[in-house]
Amino acid sequence: MIRRATYDDLDTILSIVRSAQLSLRELGIDQWQDGYPTAEVIRADIDAGVGYVSCYGELVVGYAAIITTGEEAYRQIEELWRYKGDYVAVHRLCVDGEHRRCGVALKLMSYAVQVAHEARCRAFRIDTHRGNIRMLSMLQKQGFEYVGIVRYESGERVAYELNLC
Repeated sequence: MIRRATYDDLDTILSIVRSAQLSLRELGIDQWQDGYPTAEVIRADIDAGVGYVSCYGELVVGYAAIITTGEEAYRQIEELWRYKGDYVAVHRLCVDGEHRRCGVALKLMSYAVQVAHEARCRAFRIDTHRGNIRMLSMLQKQGFEYVGIVRYESGERVAYELNLC
């Protein structure tokens, strides 16, 4: 089951984030090694109604921010996006260590597509670290196409897009 995150989920979400940070570090990836995403970022997601959790029974096992109002950083490569108009973006996708490779991330991504259709979005945009082979593999298997490089304060990320029409 996937539902909107609440403040009651915050500690569990932060635990999942820490698990993901450790996993990325073990892969030699510097993504999320600067403390991001912080509790304040997750609280802002919850306040905005864009934070979602994936549950196994009552246990929260995954988290993602599913955003249909645009991503400022994506304007850097506006001319490279293939599908113009409204889009859904997913950020801060992470899964508890004990539940990785069990389809939790795919369920969150599928839910994002459902949110996108409800919001009449034409595309699905996402970015990740070029060394995040797990995410890159998932994006490739789901038919996402490479678009370009997005730059954040924390470094460069590879951006992908999926046509939802």
